[in-house]
Amino acid sequence: MLLEYAEDDSNLPEGILLRRRPVARGETLFRTGDPFHSVFAVKSGSFKTLLPSQSGQDQIIGFHFPGETMGTAGVAEGIYPCTARALEVSTICEVRMERLEESGQSAEMLQRAIIEMLGKEVSFNNTLMTSLIRQSAEQRIGAFLLNLSQRLQVRGQTGEEFSLSMSRSDMGSYLGLASETVSRVLTRFQKAELIELDKKRVHLLSPERLADVVDEV
Repeated sequence: MLLEYAEDDSNLPEGILLRRRPVARGETLFRTGDPFHSVFAVKSGSFKTLLPSQSGQDQIIGFHFPGETMGTAGVAEGIYPCTARALEVSTICEVRMERLEESGQSAEMLQRAIIEMLGKEVSFNNTLMTSLIRQSAEQRIGAFLLNLSQRLQVRGQTGEEFSLSMSRSDMGSYLGLASETVSRVLTRFQKAELIELDKKRVHLLSPERLADVVDEV
């Protein structure tokens, strides 16, 4: 698995693996069109990926949390197709792909690891995108919260309580909603005792009822 290369006990030599590099809030790891060189594993904190626009209204296309990777989409074309930026003070491990064969692993093994990682990213995105085609803002936001919960559980973390490190504006950009709509729906969920909000922390009080909201016809 590709993430194993980013572990402290991976025995990769320096120059191939850069361990636990701190990243400041707002710092950019790579930009759209930059030559592909590395895959990044999130160790702590969170990131957003976006497509810049000339109008200045960036389109958010993803969020990334501990245990997840960024930059794998650059493998195919040799450039990064999006920009990655830290939402908060974070740490990453960087694996320099052009030198990874020096680790002694076969090219076939490395290719399988990359394909596995890309497959998981596509699976998570497809699950969420299926819900986003619905018209209801409640369904979109409910699906988003449940998707984050599932991703955390897959990484061995609690899925009931987590931080919404992104702004309401970023969340709205990703979901195709106005930031005011995002705030209103979250408040509505709290009044209905589906979630509990404490600044950026959200606690899913009833994931089952939230799933019912998402599945409403």
